[in-house]
Parts: sequence; structure tokens; C-alpha cells
Amino acid sequence: MVMQRLQAVALFLGPVIFAASPFFWVDGHYGVNGGMLIALSMVPWVYGLIGEYERLRERVPIAAGLWLLLLLVGMFGSIAFGLQGFFEGAFGLHSRIGVAGFADYPPQSLLVLWLPGPVFPGALLVFGVLLFWTRMSPWWDAALICLAAVAFPLGRVLRLEWVAYVVDLLVIVAFAHLAWRAWRRSTADATQAAGDRNGT
Repeated sequence: MVMQRLQAVALFLGPVIFAASPFFWVDGHYGVNGGMLIALSMVPWVYGLIGEYERLRERVPIAAGLWLLLLLVGMFGSIAFGLQGFFEGAFGLHSRIGVAGFADYPPQSLLVLWLPGPVFPGALLVFGVLLFWTRMSPWWDAALICLAAVAFPLGRVLRLEWVAYVVDLLVIVAFAHLAWRAWRRSTADATQAAGDRNGT
């Protein structure tokens, strides 16, 4: 029960930490603090989503397993981009200089950044579809997560702060409701377990 509650909190905490990153952008670039927040946010966010994976695995084990793999690849890509911004800021490199440097290592940068980078929002989209398919959440909850996943890259690709704020708020709303439902389930499970121990 404790793990379930931790995962519920993590479902909310991850998007909130991620949403804090645009407040630290430097001229539209991640910078040291923004990059750090993006990288750190993936740990609680994915930890919380693993709790949702456990539920999905009971209904659609193969699809859930493939989604988990997609999620881990996306986590890797998001952390890589966050650390890119962190190191560019730490070493005083302009974003264009840093990105241009990757041209010297096309296969490596393809595997580390350009392929896994867009996978995380893709994993969120698949997650929303799976929730809708299995009916493990209300249809509007799954639709909100899908909408958040589609809008998710806009704030980062366009590098417009106000767009990032709006999109991140949408993501927070979607996952705050998901986290609330997860917390309620953990509370119900704890109550049922206590009743079973008392023989009621």
C-alpha cells in the first residue's frame, strides 16, 4: 500500500517538476537549471507510471509490456535532452554550437537524442489509448492524457515560454487527476486489507 501511495504522489510530482523547467529557460534554451529539472522529473514520473503499468498488465499483458519498453526509451531520451541543456549551460555553449557538434557523430546522436527524444510524448499517447481501450479510467480522463501527449512537444519544439506554460498546465491537470485516482485506489486497498486482517 505504501508503494502505491508513493507512486500516486510520483504521478503528480513528475509533471510538476517538469513544468517548472521553462521558468529557468535562458533565451529559449534549457540552461543549467531547466535541463536539470527535465532530467530529474523523469525519475518520479516514470516511477508513477510503472504503477499504472502493473494495472495494465493484468488486462493487456503484451501491449502493456511493449508500452513499458517505449516508456523507458522515452525516459532515456528526455533525460538525454535535459542533460544536453545542463552541460551546454554549464560550459557556456550556445545551443546552436552544441547541436552543431552532434553533426560530427551522426549515428551516436541519432541513438542518444533524435530517436529517443520524441518517444516520451509518444509513450504518453499510447498510455492514454490503453486507458481508453481497457476502460480503466473515464473516457475523458484518457482523452485528456492523449491531448496532453499531443500538445506536450509544442512547448519544447517552439521554445515559446507561454506555450510551454499552457501545455505543461494541461499535462499537470491530466496527471493530477490520474494521481488522485491512484491515491483513492491505494486507500481503498488499505481499508480492505485492514478489514481482512480483522476478519470483517
